[in-house]
Amino acid sequence: MAKKIWPVVTSALLACLVVACAQQTSEVVIEKSAGAEYTVSTGKLAQIEEKLQAEVEAGIRSGFVVMVNQGGETVYETALGLADIEAAKPMTQETEFRIASMTKPVTSLAIMMLVERGDVLLTDPVAKYIPAFADVRVATSPDYNEEGVIPTEPLQRPMTVHQLLTHTSGLGYIFDFSTDLGKEMIAGSLYTLEGDLTARIDALAEFPLYTQPGTRWQYSYATDVLGRIVEVASGKSLDVFFEEEIFTPLGMSETGFYLGETDFSDLAMVYSFNEAGEMVLPGRIRGNPDPNADSPVWPSGGGGLVSTARDYMRFAQLLLNGGELDGVRLVSPATIDLMTSPHVAEEKLVGTFMQKGENFGLGGRVVVEPGYAGRVQAAGEFGWGGYYDTTFFISPQYDLAIIVMAQREPGPHAPESRAQGIVRAAAYGALEPRD
Repeated sequence: MAKKIWPVVTSALLACLVVACAQQTSEVVIEKSAGAEYTVSTGKLAQIEEKLQAEVEAGIRSGFVVMVNQGGETVYETALGLADIEAAKPMTQETEFRIASMTKPVTSLAIMMLVERGDVLLTDPVAKYIPAFADVRVATSPDYNEEGVIPTEPLQRPMTVHQLLTHTSGLGYIFDFSTDLGKEMIAGSLYTLEGDLTARIDALAEFPLYTQPGTRWQYSYATDVLGRIVEVASGKSLDVFFEEEIFTPLGMSETGFYLGETDFSDLAMVYSFNEAGEMVLPGRIRGNPDPNADSPVWPSGGGGLVSTARDYMRFAQLLLNGGELDGVRLVSPATIDLMTSPHVAEEKLVGTFMQKGENFGLGGRVVVEPGYAGRVQAAGEFGWGGYYDTTFFISPQYDLAIIVMAQREPGPHAPESRAQGIVRAAAYGALEPRD
């Protein structure tokens, strides 16, 4: 087991915000019909294990853990392959995974809990909580000028909490390898700096923004900044807030940040692929920590959690239930409706990796018009994935929740897995009208 260290907005107003956001971003109205109208043919889900086992035997992934819930019940789960090849340790439902960016929806929920309490407003300037962002500059070009510096201009408007939640804040990340600003941000990555969350976020504010806040969608460090806002607004460290306010109430005993001295024995190994296409241990890549050996010493709200499929399914089911699970309510149904509604104007998504027909809510992807992305989807679907090949989504229309977990370091030689598409297609294909 990895060592865990954790120690009002009204419903009416939130409902109005949902309508306003939908009107601003799309003419499509997402109908969230009762999933009780559907049931699942479990026999049709049996193909998942055969298809994924074939990928394991082909050396595409070391193993998988999959869960499918429908109608609030687990209708399918499987664990196959190996969590640790060298130790011949099998994947199980108790295997823990580095879920990376699947941390982001949890942090976003934490912010919305504070919004409901009146401790945070979506319209609040980020500088209210983190003064270092008051004087942040904005790049007019992401490349050096003749003087060898990134040209910048002042902020035209303050960065807001809502812009952090929707990745329209102008902040950058660690995936821009082509521009000078991107290379500077990689060299000064939050994951390679020293200090606590406060120090790392203050250091982030020293980099210029890519764009003026609110002008463009760009995947970013925004959710790490939100993690720091949770700390300031709540008076608790992020790990303690998560444990006391989310994980303990939901019974997520196997989920948390892995901080300090960590026992990796319950974590699945992360594998990468060499030029020959062989599965190998990644080590330290581009100066980043080795995921199999280096334990993070700070709570990253953008990517620092470990969890099991069963634990994370409890979080997914909370979202699907409208903010309640097993008699425990964390937020109102109106808040979940707001989180899972589209928030970004379509023109701000052009040229990004978001597909046509998809939008972004508060912490995850929202499917507005299924079909354009070229994969099996349903209107209203909400979810997100993690860097190491984990994913989840919920479909309120069909009362469906899916989790697929593997552990793979992205790279130029990593073969593409069809697992997520296979599970998605099988789950939707197994739906049947209830008699």
